[in-house]
Amino acid sequence: MWPDSIHHGRKALKMAETKRERPAGLDALSLPGPQPGGQGHPVEGLVGDVRRGVEQRRYLRGMIFPEVAVVERLYGLSEKEVRSAIRRLRDEELLQLHDDYQETYFIDLGRGTPIRESADVGLVAQVAELTTRLQELSSRVQALESVVLGRDDR
Repeated sequence: MWPDSIHHGRKALKMAETKRERPAGLDALSLPGPQPGGQGHPVEGLVGDVRRGVEQRRYLRGMIFPEVAVVERLYGLSEKEVRSAIRRLRDEELLQLHDDYQETYFIDLGRGTPIRESADVGLVAQVAELTTRLQELSSRVQALESVVLGRDDR
């Protein structure tokens, strides 16, 4: 990634940004918005919603974060407040700025991102259950093939 400016002596020369405009209609993740009767500030709610979404694996690496204007309307925040929340999420290594598009962020789980162990255990259990079901279905398909094809492999 290129630096935003090159320092030449005491004078900094600003380089032109080479990012493209964010494409219209880019499929972004869906945020829940403020909860009715929520106690905290909407910025805290936004940051917490993204954190929980990542922990619960509703938001996965690579999913696109909504545009700032959409988040402003959804949470009733100012542009400054949304940008503050985005900065916090980037500091927590939950969001990353897209390399190709201006003003576009995506979910990116950094090295320090805690993922709840219970979610991992739940995922392992689901995979084990699906593996068992797949084996059962495979056995049934083989039995049906034997009957249909008139073979008896027993």
